[in-house]
Amino acid sequence: MRYMTMVFLCMSVWALGAQPEGLLGEDVSDIVNDPCFESANLSFLIRDLESGTDYLEYRSSAALPPASTLKVWTTAAALDQLGADFQFRTRVLTEGTLEGDTLTGDLIIKGQGDPSLGSAHIDDESFETVVDEIVSMLKDRGVTYIEGGVVADASYIPLDQLPRSWPYQDMGNYYGSYYGGLNIHDNLYYLRFRQEAQQGVPVAVADVEPGVPGLELECLVKAGPVGSGDQAYIMGAPLQSNRLVIGTIPPGSGTFSIKGSLPDPALFLAYHIHEALLESGIQVTGNYRSNYREGEVMTGNLIGDFLSPPLLDIVTLTNQKSINLFAEGIGRYLEKEANRDSEFLLDYWEERGADMEGCRLTDFAGLAPDNAITARAMVDILTVIDRDSSTGAMLESSLAVGGESGTLQYMWNDSPAKGNIVAKSGLIAGVRSYAGYVYSRSGKKLVFCLLSQNAACSSQVVRWKLEQLLETVYLSSP
Repeated sequence: MRYMTMVFLCMSVWALGAQPEGLLGEDVSDIVNDPCFESANLSFLIRDLESGTDYLEYRSSAALPPASTLKVWTTAAALDQLGADFQFRTRVLTEGTLEGDTLTGDLIIKGQGDPSLGSAHIDDESFETVVDEIVSMLKDRGVTYIEGGVVADASYIPLDQLPRSWPYQDMGNYYGSYYGGLNIHDNLYYLRFRQEAQQGVPVAVADVEPGVPGLELECLVKAGPVGSGDQAYIMGAPLQSNRLVIGTIPPGSGTFSIKGSLPDPALFLAYHIHEALLESGIQVTGNYRSNYREGEVMTGNLIGDFLSPPLLDIVTLTNQKSINLFAEGIGRYLEKEANRDSEFLLDYWEERGADMEGCRLTDFAGLAPDNAITARAMVDILTVIDRDSSTGAMLESSLAVGGESGTLQYMWNDSPAKGNIVAKSGLIAGVRSYAGYVYSRSGKKLVFCLLSQNAACSSQVVRWKLEQLLETVYLSSP
């Protein structure tokens, strides 16, 4: 059984607090001296929550990219500030009047930054459901004629809030979807290719689902070697309708899908509402468009609205599935309400007692490679959260459980640590990270953060080594 091999850590490099008994008190040099980490930045801190003692430490003040563990900071701050029951609101308005069966003026969909509107991650929700409900709102009022167009207003979130350091290779793909004041369908579309059996042969685009207005694709994708998996990337930035698709997909004789980011989510929604109105028999004289300009204030008479799921549900999806769009949405909403930039999170947690020295943030999801946090800052924040019985319990309930759920579902499956490690994982190019809590066999609760960057071995090997490290902590903690 692979768990018979334990990872040992050299106490001479930690030695901050009380020396633990058991495995970790013996010769534990393997992880630090492992050739896998010879060229890497490695940092971790493990703390006993009850005593506040830093149980084990290695370079805990080194600032490294957190990847998606940053979502813990964002979601905890949101739960603390907004509460578990907070809901985003999206309003359906008309700037004109309704007389008889005629609506005079534009139909306006005004966003409040809900990242979950029409999300496939929400039960019984889809973007088609949202569109159909808007059509039903008008039909219920007897509307058969609109003297105006359809406007999707995304101006609630300023357009210049796009994370400027997100890699260009990421922004055209679903995990790099732009977050704005009006979001729909997880701000993504499906791009399907016709596979080719022979390696190196160019593949053609089969279709785009759902339809994306104005999208122009230049496809340079080829069939890759057997077993190569998805190596295709969509290159493009927000509000740019031209997309370059490069890389390879697996060889075969069927179709293969990848997910791209919508260039203009608000325009996408306006287009589909416009089409659905016409198909339903409601005549629309005007066209469809999106609006991102804050100065163009759009108000009108309320026709109906959409409320998001409670914030705790969104937070749970964010942390369990590591959804960048949701994390950005939560963070940007807090940022707007605080009238600050993304670095307000540093001040927020510093005011609550965390040591934020050396930390730097440029987004809320962890996708930006120039984010930098310390293991000490993360452990401080998780300690602060845990001491707040309400926020702490909510945040912990949203995290993945080792061997059971979320991004940790397939870790510690055959280990006694299964079910006893609750954490958020992080993964971007060259980075693996974990942060959360360990419940020891004696019932002690430990808080931890592990950060690694630029290891010489593969990401899967790094995961295995860090997984073994946390199992050793579980087995040997008092």
